[in-house]
Amino acid sequence: MATLADPAGTAGPRYTKVAIWLHWLIGLAVIANIGLAMLTEDMQRETHRAAMDIHKALGITILALTIVRILWRLGHKPPPLPAATPAWQRPLSKVVHFLFYALLILLPLSGWVWMSAADRPIDFFGLATIPTIAQPNKGLADVMHDRHEVLGLTMLALAAIHILAALKHQFVDRTGLIGRMNPF
Repeated sequence: MATLADPAGTAGPRYTKVAIWLHWLIGLAVIANIGLAMLTEDMQRETHRAAMDIHKALGITILALTIVRILWRLGHKPPPLPAATPAWQRPLSKVVHFLFYALLILLPLSGWVWMSAADRPIDFFGLATIPTIAQPNKGLADVMHDRHEVLGLTMLALAAIHILAALKHQFVDRTGLIGRMNPF
């Protein structure tokens, strides 16, 4: 059946509603968090600190939502790709999904280890202090800072490619693939 999200009616089965909402919540949180980190570069000290508190709490939220998403996916197989999907795109789709899940775990974990090693507690939106997962260690903090930035830039690049590919599938190829993940 053709819809606005699937004009050709070719997208096939959809993800579960839970998977769809987790996808969008995590995706929007990641974009917001990357944007927040980039915007804080030139902020004054107090504003920077407040923004980074939100960044860190949002990172922990992304980690928790990702764990829920992985657990959900273990019990709910994703729908198959449309039959018209080119053979070369099928393994690429699996690789991209794996990279997203890896980054969604490693990026917040690297920040958590970094903050623990830097002896800077993570305040979770004023509700709780997240326990540390490493002893204070300046060398480790420096390494994790660098790793966290590289992982963040990698996530930014992968997210941009993912968004552009989804738009290409929708508006150039007209496969309606976005309809599988449309929350409405």
